[in-house]
Amino acid sequence: MKTLLIIGGGAEQVPAYEAAKKRGLTIVGTDMDAAAPALHLADHVLLASTRDADETVEKILQFSKNYKIDGVMTIANDVPYTVARVANVLNLPSISVESSLLFTNKLLMKDAFFKSGVACPWFTGVESIEQFVDAVHDRAKQKYVLKPTDGRGARGVLIIDGDIDLSWAFNESKSWGESGQLILEKFVDGMQLSTESFLLDGVCYTPAISARNYARTDQFKPNIIEDGGTIPADISDDLYVDINDLILRGAKALGITHGLVKGDLVIDKNGKPQIIELAARISGGWFASHQIPSASGVNFIDIVISYALGEKIDPSDLLPKYNKGNAIRYWFPKSGVIKNITGEAELKKVPGLLKYGFFRKEGDFQPEIKMHPDRFGYVIVEGADHTEAIVRVEKAISCINVEVE
Repeated sequence: MKTLLIIGGGAEQVPAYEAAKKRGLTIVGTDMDAAAPALHLADHVLLASTRDADETVEKILQFSKNYKIDGVMTIANDVPYTVARVANVLNLPSISVESSLLFTNKLLMKDAFFKSGVACPWFTGVESIEQFVDAVHDRAKQKYVLKPTDGRGARGVLIIDGDIDLSWAFNESKSWGESGQLILEKFVDGMQLSTESFLLDGVCYTPAISARNYARTDQFKPNIIEDGGTIPADISDDLYVDINDLILRGAKALGITHGLVKGDLVIDKNGKPQIIELAARISGGWFASHQIPSASGVNFIDIVISYALGEKIDPSDLLPKYNKGNAIRYWFPKSGVIKNITGEAELKKVPGLLKYGFFRKEGDFQPEIKMHPDRFGYVIVEGADHTEAIVRVEKAISCINVEVE
């Protein structure tokens, strides 16, 4: 019986624990919270912050004196450095420690893209308000995006245009990062895409692509908040080929030629893809665990478990079995104390309902929407195609009313 180490024990990590349990693996789970929801599925629990690589390595080295670990992975957890460090000391399959550092700093990532000729929006590093003001040119004609180089979950991600106070924006964005370093990027106006790809023998396999929904940009400006996405994205076969080629080259620029790569891309005015960011992990937001299997029949979690254990990956497992519709959307109540949540019975009757969840309950405080963790909850539906998925998810969203005071 092989032993799999899973970094993180949160709600979005549960599907990985369930998949490992189904395969009969012994599971070691790590998290700083002993009550993390996935840890009850683990055979062994190590209490360590997923973002503290030194602490995690120390705990795992002590554990491995008595137990053999055969693989390490994570899901929906942006900790490539921690995973790489563990894999390195245990000699397990993973990206290199050097490569993982490029995924933890957006400026280092974009520099690597630039040096390798990988298409991405114009960017520059920002460390002072003076440098920020000098870098922004003619905001009446050009929009920018400002964000921490080590940010996540849309924390501190702001639209920079003629309506915003630059001093406020600099301090606000900087407050959400740990390094104090920011990156300013050109805002490319075009369809944004979420991808989940696996690189194998020089081929990039991307079984399903989601069109990210930013219809609420004006509502939450200057914050940039995504309201889910829809599979399949409305793209041509030629563009699909271009996307796979770009992801393959982008991953190579970051030192990856084998394994899973999550992508955030934008299609520019010339119809060409540009990389906003790549991540060396399985997506969060139920994209890999629920949406992609529903839309394509491809199970990325099982594939990444096999990769982590050093097992051979069959290319046929990376090819879509079908092409169905799937959509996720979020609820955005006003800020205040949640007094009442109604409509759940009606929601459960929506055709194609796959999964839903609320992040807060009655009596909790609903914060103002400034980042992705502020969203109230989500719903995922499936349909025969893109159009049916959208109709059904809009019906599902309309079922729930959140009364706040």
